[in-house]
Amino acid sequence: MPKPKRLVGRIKQKNQKASTSSSKPPPPPSPPWVELPREITADILFRLGAIEILQNAQRVCSTWWNVCHDPIMWRDIDMGNDSTVDIDDNDLDWMCRVAVNRSQGQLLKINIEHFGNNDLLKYIAERSSQLRHLRLVSCDEISDGGLAAVAKNFPLLEELHIYLAVISEADIVAIGRSCSQLKSFTLNNIRFRGFRNLHFNVNDEALAIAGNMPELRRLALFGNNLTNEGLRAILDGCRRLESLDLRHCYSIDLEGDLGKRCRQQIKDLKCPRDSTSGYEFRAQICDYSSSNDEYPSGVSEAGLSDYLFDYEYDDFDYDDFTNPFSGEYHDEEGFFY
Repeated sequence: MPKPKRLVGRIKQKNQKASTSSSKPPPPPSPPWVELPREITADILFRLGAIEILQNAQRVCSTWWNVCHDPIMWRDIDMGNDSTVDIDDNDLDWMCRVAVNRSQGQLLKINIEHFGNNDLLKYIAERSSQLRHLRLVSCDEISDGGLAAVAKNFPLLEELHIYLAVISEADIVAIGRSCSQLKSFTLNNIRFRGFRNLHFNVNDEALAIAGNMPELRRLALFGNNLTNEGLRAILDGCRRLESLDLRHCYSIDLEGDLGKRCRQQIKDLKCPRDSTSGYEFRAQICDYSSSNDEYPSGVSEAGLSDYLFDYEYDDFDYDDFTNPFSGEYHDEEGFFY
């Protein structure tokens, strides 16, 4: 009979299809990190730093991509550039702007190292009125007046830390007048000390601090050329000062009454010859004894270059590296793919 034969054929065909579909492997499970709570994922990614996030981490999966675009992730931006890969300054500048944009005005803290200029500083200032903490390390292209020009945009600034970079008396005055809540100030521009001696009174910076930063609690003037006059002005003008770092400030004398006053007034005092163990930068000052009148600090022309550039990270490597992050690797949003 024909009908039963046709029915059997259909049953066999259906069974073959079922067998074929059942042989397909199940889809792979999601990576374990996808199941982590969002706040834990954000904490892990934050520890990588802004550069690593923008270059790599945000592209791992859609979950990380979404977390890396959350403005909360960018309240604290670390643009520390101490990797073994030589990244072009223009690329670092662009990444920093992307990071600031993602903060959507919520930026509270930013650290910039080994790049940056006045234009970048202005870009940050115009978009970060809530900023509390600014740290600049070896930002050679931020010139005199760069900070003064943007100080009014940081009315809530509480901490300013400047290492191995140029800052003028006018910058300090503007910051003090515009940032009335400033509590902590670090100034280590030892790398430019030879040049500054040619043009500035050694107490200009100290007097500017004393006259314009009365609310300071913590002050670090590592390797500064201030004399007892400048130190006395700081003690008079910054009455709330609790911590004062004067290491390598060899032009002051703390043996007499001024030293006694410092110890009575300051809870945490670091004197010129105190240990620099644990200090983040190499603490070594070259002592040149040249009598060349052109260099009143005693630095000869032959030795000036070494003197100026003696302070760097201990682990900084000066080998030449290729740069795989040229413009051709930028995607349309401006970071790397």
